[in-house]
Amino acid sequence: MRSNTMWMGKKGKHAALMGTLLAVMLVLGSTGCGEECVDTFDCRDQGAAPAGQAWACVEEKCTQVVVDIEEDDAGTNTDAGTETDAGSNTDAGTQTDAGTETDAGTQTDAGTETDAGTEPDPDAGTEPEPTPDPDPCASATYDPKLGTLQLQTGYVAGESAAVPGLANAGQIVVTPGPTYSLYTVIGGWPSTDEPGVYSLGTWPQVELGATPLFDVLAPADRGTTPGWVASALVTDGQRLLTGYMRPSGGIAPAAGAVGVHDLATSASSTYLPAPSILYAGAAPGLFLTVSDSLDTVAEGRSVYALKTDASPFTAHKVGTFPENNNGGGAISVSSNGVAMLSYLSPSDNRYHGHAVAPAVMAQALDTGTPFAVADAPEVDSFLGPVSAMGEGVVVLRGDIAPPDFNFVFTDVSRFAFTVTDAGATVTVGAPEPVLTFPNQCTLVSTMIPMGSDLLVKLQDKNGTRLVRIRDAQ
Repeated sequence: MRSNTMWMGKKGKHAALMGTLLAVMLVLGSTGCGEECVDTFDCRDQGAAPAGQAWACVEEKCTQVVVDIEEDDAGTNTDAGTETDAGSNTDAGTQTDAGTETDAGTQTDAGTETDAGTEPDPDAGTEPEPTPDPDPCASATYDPKLGTLQLQTGYVAGESAAVPGLANAGQIVVTPGPTYSLYTVIGGWPSTDEPGVYSLGTWPQVELGATPLFDVLAPADRGTTPGWVASALVTDGQRLLTGYMRPSGGIAPAAGAVGVHDLATSASSTYLPAPSILYAGAAPGLFLTVSDSLDTVAEGRSVYALKTDASPFTAHKVGTFPENNNGGGAISVSSNGVAMLSYLSPSDNRYHGHAVAPAVMAQALDTGTPFAVADAPEVDSFLGPVSAMGEGVVVLRGDIAPPDFNFVFTDVSRFAFTVTDAGATVTVGAPEPVLTFPNQCTLVSTMIPMGSDLLVKLQDKNGTRLVRIRDAQ
């Protein structure tokens, strides 16, 4: 960029040059003090001469002379070579010879003092462009499994499996074990393909199946306008629950439904209305949803439960959110039966997770009286994904950081749940880091419970992979 100081200096030089040029022009445009003319050209302002006469400069005076073309030989009185001979006093090559005092190639030669090519013009190309900061991820050290993430004391990294075709698959679920079967949803918005449930094989031999096992969309919604969002995929060990919705944008009530699919019988699928289903969770014999309704129970945005231990399935409203919240959040159920339910708070635009004790959930199912989610012990506030991990949950945490004030992830931390009083009380432990982020070169995009362990989907310059994290104890 051009410097203001240099630019002002250049302007000063241009002003001085203009003054010099004006002075030279004034000198060139005037005669001497005692002279009326130096050539005939200077007599052009004397007016028209009488017939037969013309103005001429004679002895530095404008004088009318006779012009007789018929009688006077051009070589006589007015012979151009005599008194008014253009080669004498007024010889264009003498005093006013453009090649002498005022020769444009001398004092004011554009190629001399003011030649634009003499002093370098400090244009935008003279100063070098600032060198961009080097990409820290280009020179970072990458572990084959964890990339740049740092595993904390008390945890070990187990097997890993590359999943290059699942970089954009957000829904992955693992059955409880001891044989860990994996499933995912492919399709749905932003793709124009209808979403379907696919097998991913058994851990750690992960391979995407060729054809879908179950349709995510209910029969009435198949073949309709694209735009369905596959929003949920969970399992209770015997069944899969899928959820999908179409955002309304406030124009019409949002549509949506859940599908319950029996893993032993692929033809056995049940679809129930669940408008605006955002999240789902699972426990033995029970599915939980955050939606506007579930089946025939429609009481606005709440936590609903679908009991699957008997046929037909029955829906219940079990939890309420604070007034004026911006929507429900993720659901995770630990191995000791604690359900972490969350909602988006308008006070800080972060999700707030609360640990609901097993007896509190059972009471809501038995009595039909829902509990208030915000009355349960708070776990943490977060913006990233969450997952159960044994008798607790893990949360991907982060915050806004200077100097650019972008959101950066800081750690994956585990909160242990201790259940007492016959399941009526839950105590939330202090956060215990599992993985930390020294930089943002490797990111955690999904976290999935796998028995008492944790499966994380990692993405960086080396690709996409699933890595198993175990408690070292």
